[in-house]
Amino acid sequence: MEHRTAGPTSIRGSGETGRVPALLLTSRDALREASCPIASHGVRETEYPSVAFLRALTALRRESEDATSTALAQAPDEGDRRAVLTALYVRGDTGRIVTLIEQIGDIFLGRGGQPFGEPLAAHLRELLGACLTLTGQAHDVVCLSGPPSLLGQSLTGIADRQRRLSGLLLTGGLGGTARDAVDAAVLGRCYEECAWRAAALAHVGLVGREGLPRRR
Repeated sequence: MEHRTAGPTSIRGSGETGRVPALLLTSRDALREASCPIASHGVRETEYPSVAFLRALTALRRESEDATSTALAQAPDEGDRRAVLTALYVRGDTGRIVTLIEQIGDIFLGRGGQPFGEPLAAHLRELLGACLTLTGQAHDVVCLSGPPSLLGQSLTGIADRQRRLSGLLLTGGLGGTARDAVDAAVLGRCYEECAWRAAALAHVGLVGREGLPRRR
């Protein structure tokens, strides 16, 4: 079943939390484009990185900086505490996602279009697909105030897939060369952390949307 997401403008918010949905969607696009050699079973070196990947990565970096630059531009006072902390979390999580996606791109670029063999590629595609799905779910949770427990379940599934991949790589159960195993191990860790960072962004977006608790 294809995952559907609400439009990024469906959330009512302002400041840094209001930009979280767009950051999540752009993160998903950049991650998908960075990992296109898995789906295409390898690309020629001249075709990677793709224009779509570079565009998505640039957009993610720009959106992250735009979302937080104002709040982090000056020393905070007590009245700005919430805005500055939110900006700090958003910048930290999004910046780390950018770094992870760049690392993913470097791995595929370094392989020079050499594809992963099966069944190793199938395990990587499965892990990538789960990460992309979670990022879309994170967007929907923020926009539609969905249950955060949904993300917890998805993260557990991704962690299970990553452990299974690591175990098979360690035992040589997936075949391939030593280079394949090393690249796949790093990719697996990158995908798992991208998922955790997306869930963390969603948490910031939810807290910002709910607002401060009222005093009784």
